[in-house]
Amino acid sequence: MSAPELVASTPVARGPRDNIDLEQLREAARAAQRMLVNLPCGPGRIVQVEACPGAGKTRTIIDRHLNRPIGPRQGRAVVSFTKAAAAEVAQRCAQEGRPELAEYPYFIGTFDRFLWTHVVRPHIRSRDGQRWRRLESWNDHPKARTGGISLEDFHFTLAPGELARIANPKWKKIPHWLADDPERTNNLLHWARNQMSRLWAEGFIAGEQLRDIALYMLSDKRRGPRIAALLASRFAEIIVDESQDLSSEDRSILGLLSDRSVPLLTVGDPDQRIYGFREPGANAGVPVASIPLPPADQRLSHNWRSTQIICDLARTLRPSSAPADIAVGDHHGEYNPVLLLGTSRSGTGEALRQFEEEADRLGIRDPAQRMVLAYSRATLSSAFTSVKEDPPSSQLGALVWATAILRNPGVERKQRERAEKIFSEAIRHHWLGGVDVPETEHLERHGLTALELRAASQILLHSLPALEQPAGDWSRSAFQALSALPLGEGREPVVNRAFSCTSAKKSKPALQLAGAGRKQHAQVRSLHSNTIHGVKGEQFDAVLVLLPSTRRPGKEAGRRPDALIETWTSGQRAGIADEMAENLRVYYVAATRARRLLAFAVDQEHVRDLEKYMTANNVPVVVR
Repeated sequence: MSAPELVASTPVARGPRDNIDLEQLREAARAAQRMLVNLPCGPGRIVQVEACPGAGKTRTIIDRHLNRPIGPRQGRAVVSFTKAAAAEVAQRCAQEGRPELAEYPYFIGTFDRFLWTHVVRPHIRSRDGQRWRRLESWNDHPKARTGGISLEDFHFTLAPGELARIANPKWKKIPHWLADDPERTNNLLHWARNQMSRLWAEGFIAGEQLRDIALYMLSDKRRGPRIAALLASRFAEIIVDESQDLSSEDRSILGLLSDRSVPLLTVGDPDQRIYGFREPGANAGVPVASIPLPPADQRLSHNWRSTQIICDLARTLRPSSAPADIAVGDHHGEYNPVLLLGTSRSGTGEALRQFEEEADRLGIRDPAQRMVLAYSRATLSSAFTSVKEDPPSSQLGALVWATAILRNPGVERKQRERAEKIFSEAIRHHWLGGVDVPETEHLERHGLTALELRAASQILLHSLPALEQPAGDWSRSAFQALSALPLGEGREPVVNRAFSCTSAKKSKPALQLAGAGRKQHAQVRSLHSNTIHGVKGEQFDAVLVLLPSTRRPGKEAGRRPDALIETWTSGQRAGIADEMAENLRVYYVAATRARRLLAFAVDQEHVRDLEKYMTANNVPVVVR
């Protein structure tokens, strides 16, 4: 029997003078969390729990892991989709004096690592002595990247006789800078086909291929039941956090496990399902039935994170008909209206400045708590840096680009990770020679550790000269900085000359090699930024959302920027296109990251429409 949803009947706060029994609401929220801790989970069906943003679901899952008993000689698997979430569970076990709950026979980790460790690696056969190796992403292998493109940019299909999708690549989305170059676009398709075949032959697999092999094994009439029996004997239950992020293949994997009596509990929020772009469409030839998760057994609808105003605003973005969540946290009653900041052709600089001023007024001074979010990296690049969204293809230009990114605290996290990878490869190329294998393998081959490499990267960042220096001089200084790194006694650099730089560019500022063509907003001093997808699961005191601009068609969500505003303010959710429903969910995720202050930067022409819509929905708003 399904557990009942706990819904408070006490009025929800709309302002500081509302008379509510906050402790009564909080007790209802705690009771719902206790129900999740104690919810029965056994073989034969998938138990599903829905949880609104800020409901404390990860904390409650940890409480279940710490406090709900399981059978003797068994463990529990706690599976998520990010390393950060897995690390939080392991850290809490250590803090509570129960470090053994993060060790065998328990499992704490990502969904991909779970599949690799318990489904694929123990049961896949080697080919001609070649060992299989899993990559977190194809971006991690140098041979899987070329000219700003990687195998991650393609969907592949399942060829006859193969275990996984490695044939007939198709673009997930052609980059805007390739849209008018069909010849290069086709050449890159040819490159992707060849490189995937080569890397597959060498034994490398990543996300899609990992799932294909797992499905193949679990579907096999002999191997599938054996794998499921091993899992059921080791794990009393498998908990999957952020279950809305499950792809159709993931859901099919869980369905096969459940059918074979593996106990499963999934926890998530369908309104935060924002990874539809990962679906290859018709599963690219993989024989997978689209298995939906069952209806929720329970819903956590109390929000410990945000003000009630933010909860009310978030409801207007939900594609579903779920009511507004109930704010019960420390900031529940703060009366900070939603800010609408109009932008013009001059860009977002003024909106960023006004957002900073409002954060100052509220006493939110930590830059890490003042987050600017956008759908695309291009939007963030234009707002925060003077370089292009992607690094140049030349070694020197890429190192200049990476230096500019790493010296700017406000850049988006994925760009920072990309810049760190460029530094890693520049150091390894300079000291170890050709970079043609993943970092871990390269370091092992030469007797270096990841810690030594990270330390060298930090030294290099501080040793490189100012980016305003002429490119020729900068190249020579970079060579000297690379050569001076402390990378082991007796080791000598392999490279003995500076990066090449054409005579036409030697006298120009190095920053121009990174595509600098616009002036950075000098007034922005205390903001961080990220894509919306990059902060899922996180929270910040103040959030500014950069809505798509009608002056940048084709580079934002939905390719028709007006469509998002039109759909949002219409209030109509039934029958809207899948792409637009996902776009609404993306901005719903953005809005629900905010604790105290939420602001939107939007084209001036849409400000009044949004103000009118929010006012009609009883959401206090201030226009600036």
